Amino acid sequence: MARPHQLLITNPKRGAAPQKGRDNWFPFYAGFSSEFARQLLASNSLPRGATVMDPWNGGGTTTSSAVANGHKAIGFDLNPVMPVVAKARLLPDSEIASILPLLADVLRKAGLSKRQSLQNDPLRIWLAPDAATAVRRIERALYSLLVSASDDGMAVNAVQGMSCLAAFFYVALFRAVRSLLDRFKGSNPTWVLRPRSSSARVRPNAMTIRECFAKSVADMVSHSQDVPSTWVARRPEFMLGLASSDNLPVQDETIDFVLSSPPYCTRIDYGVATSVELAVLGFLISRGFRELRAALIGTPTIHTETPDANASWGDACVSLLNRIRNHPSKAAEAYYYKTYVQYFAAISRSLCELGRCLKPQAKCVLVVQDSYFKDVHIDLARTFAEMALSASLRLRRQVDFPISRTFGSVNSRSRHYRHSSSATESVLCFVKND
Repeated sequence: MARPHQLLITNPKRGAAPQKGRDNWFPFYAGFSSEFARQLLASNSLPRGATVMDPWNGGGTTTSSAVANGHKAIGFDLNPVMPVVAKARLLPDSEIASILPLLADVLRKAGLSKRQSLQNDPLRIWLAPDAATAVRRIERALYSLLVSASDDGMAVNAVQGMSCLAAFFYVALFRAVRSLLDRFKGSNPTWVLRPRSSSARVRPNAMTIRECFAKSVADMVSHSQDVPSTWVARRPEFMLGLASSDNLPVQDETIDFVLSSPPYCTRIDYGVATSVELAVLGFLISRGFRELRAALIGTPTIHTETPDANASWGDACVSLLNRIRNHPSKAAEAYYYKTYVQYFAAISRSLCELGRCLKPQAKCVLVVQDSYFKDVHIDLARTFAEMALSASLRLRRQVDFPISRTFGSVNSRSRHYRHSSSATESVLCFVKND
């Protein structure tokens, strides 16, 4: 049992077993489990109705767990796909009964549509034109029925105001399209392959696509019955939207608690990882995609201007960056150093934003994972602890959990530098100074 006012910290890692309930709607490779988040928040001394925020909300584990504990939830993400997923998870139980009748309306409207997919429709990257048209007709039916009476807008531009019900159906369409594109999975679970030629694109007929979408909706409905009793008693209070963690639309000292997992320091391309879902939303992969990728923390793309390392980031970070810059491996200074210094510059700005938003003496819990650059150990827990001091956040507790297998094990070339792919996931508990 946790001592009074001490957070109950369990292993944040998701188990190998398939996720249950709404966690199964859109399994997300990054972040922590709902069990970890709900138990941690339940063990806190926060009063009911306190405000819990996640500046890297991803699939919405923090916000759904906060609502489950009777708190107000605020979550942001810069990737337009993620607020849609997070909103879907907050769909009130009272609206589940309306889903199947609405599905019939959506399919009826899509079947009557004469719309053709445009030449630059991003779905055509993976789908043959007729298949892309069939998917786009469903998406346009969703948009006109559940987002706006006019179907002229792009769903990607309506994420901020999208309802939980609309988000539910969009997530169902994400799932359906993903299942149709199963052949484009790579060995790296965060990467989406592209067909080598137009003839290699997937060519399901319209009936197959409609059946796949209907099945996705039905599966989500069957996994929707894990709504906490607090949701039934009152509608969840939340705010989910698009924002960068280093520029949050939140007033000073208004947040009671932060629970989050910042992007991994492993150069995961979060933009490419959701490129299929972005295409469903109408995001033009040929335009704006580079800008989105570059804006996401941890991107492997290099900005036009690389910031200089800052002494305020702490000795651990500055020493680490020097070791990477001076590493004898190819492109260590010309490329890799730049991606790492970009990452830490963004994390520093984000921690300062958390310090600004949190109330005095409020807690901030971050889940981070160490990693390696070649043979150079990246002790992210120590780096965050030192960097947070500049944001008036002091580390009060750290709980470490070993991980036997990581993304590093996907790349066989990493064995040239180290024999083990194990890592440590750390739960860092900060308190904001008065």
